[in-house]
Amino acid sequence: MTEIKKGNWWTRKTTFQKVTFIIGCLLFIVALTLFFIIMDARRILGNEVGDQLFGEGVANGWVYLWRAITSSSVVVIVTIVIIFAAFIVIFVSNFITHLFDNKTRKAKTISSLVRSLIKYIAIIVAICAVLILWGVDVIGIIAGVGVLTLIIGLGCQSLIQDVVSGIFIVFDDYFAVGDTVIIDGFRGTIVEVGLKTTKLQDFGGNIKSITNSSINTVVNMSRLRSVVSVTLSVSYNEDVERVEALIINEIEELKTKIPNIIEGPWYKGIDNITASSIDFLVLCFVEEDNRFQVTRDLKREFYLLFKKNNVQIPYTQVTINPEDDKQREKASPEEVAIALKEQRKLRGIKEETNSKKKKKSDNIAAKIKDSYEKTKRDME
Repeated sequence: MTEIKKGNWWTRKTTFQKVTFIIGCLLFIVALTLFFIIMDARRILGNEVGDQLFGEGVANGWVYLWRAITSSSVVVIVTIVIIFAAFIVIFVSNFITHLFDNKTRKAKTISSLVRSLIKYIAIIVAICAVLILWGVDVIGIIAGVGVLTLIIGLGCQSLIQDVVSGIFIVFDDYFAVGDTVIIDGFRGTIVEVGLKTTKLQDFGGNIKSITNSSINTVVNMSRLRSVVSVTLSVSYNEDVERVEALIINEIEELKTKIPNIIEGPWYKGIDNITASSIDFLVLCFVEEDNRFQVTRDLKREFYLLFKKNNVQIPYTQVTINPEDDKQREKASPEEVAIALKEQRKLRGIKEETNSKKKKKSDNIAAKIKDSYEKTKRDME
């Protein structure tokens, strides 16, 4: 499981990310240096080079660039320059904001929002500048309030919702960069809060981007201390008072063995009585980032404690009984009668009285006698 790295923005980066960042900075410095050398080539490299680059009579590259901007023959070059300038603004803003986001989680969140805001502004300004350069009447389009309102209402509604939600997230302080949260069932650490999306990283290193307007429920696990509860199961063969004494004596040493415990641990008594064990409960307070590790550490220490003191830990057991080959006694007639009587009672069958039984038997005897006499007469 990949753990979330702590510290400033540099220490949180991997080795590959650090190398990539350094190479990017070096390339940026080299490109910027070459740009300024070319712009002032006449003074640095001489008039011959200046004449080849800018032409005769042009003082430096800035004059040449201004003439190029005002000339319609180099619109493509100017477009590339505008796009390049926008990327430079985004890069510099990211670099500067990263220098101030290692103080508090609030500072990280605000710097993340500022980076997102500058990025969108730079892109929008670059697009407008390129459109103006190519002869598009951007001011006329913006002045068309009706068309602009229609565009915003139909095409940018979700974007506006995301931006407004992002602003409220920052100023209402729902969460900050570095907080461990559960957003709509996804648990992770906030790595970036932007105008449009919020990014989370889970403990497996996966990044999930959630649009700000779609965030319905947030559980911030980092604002208060988290509770760690450990259930200790022992066999019914063990003496409860002895096990309780072992746990209580061990708790004092656990504070030094597990330094991530902020407060506690405490023994809270018998938590449950199951089919095969008696369960004891131990609680403590920790930081949310350490909750799972402290749980594992507590379980390990108590297992070693029980093993050292011969405390039996319950486990699932299966008992197989052999076939019984002994001859068992049969029920007596009286016992059969009692059982049948009870069954008739349970089934709602009424018992016949002795008089009814006698009358019924007399009727049967009379029928038999009549049948006999009738048969005798027929034979005579």
